[in-house]
Amino acid sequence: MTSQKLTLGHIKEENKKYSEKQKIELNDQYHTYIYPNFDPTRVSKMIKTLIKDYVDIQSKKGVKTDLGAGDLANLYMVIEFSDIADMPKALTAKVKMLEEVAKSEHIKTIYDSFPKESLKKVEDAANGFVDFISSAAEKNANKANEDILKKVEELTQEES
Repeated sequence: MTSQKLTLGHIKEENKKYSEKQKIELNDQYHTYIYPNFDPTRVSKMIKTLIKDYVDIQSKKGVKTDLGAGDLANLYMVIEFSDIADMPKALTAKVKMLEEVAKSEHIKTIYDSFPKESLKKVEDAANGFVDFISSAAEKNANKANEDILKKVEELTQEES
């Protein structure tokens, strides 16, 4: 088998799969469309938004919800990769919408319709982001410890 040189045209052709929709029959009355192939840039954007919103929910007194981090992650995926709703911009409106969506009996069906490979992409991206944050926090802690040790050494030398 002879291989071809990868070109931008090939990449664009392969990326068309991220725009493909799949109809999901929820019951006799309703259906929705999902994007079964998760676009890596949308996954990354979704994770960053989820983390920012979760931190804001935890720190803001006016925004309360009983939804946990796992619930929010699943709901963000359903909203991002289906056509049931557009995510509001304002955090309060977002939380209200997510609480309504969470009550729906259809959410599990939609979530379960996503291919396992696509869900794995989200898991891998989230783990990568957590690893990056942990590494950055560790480097900052090490730097702070080094600075403290230098200060102690300087003070000790001044006293001698």
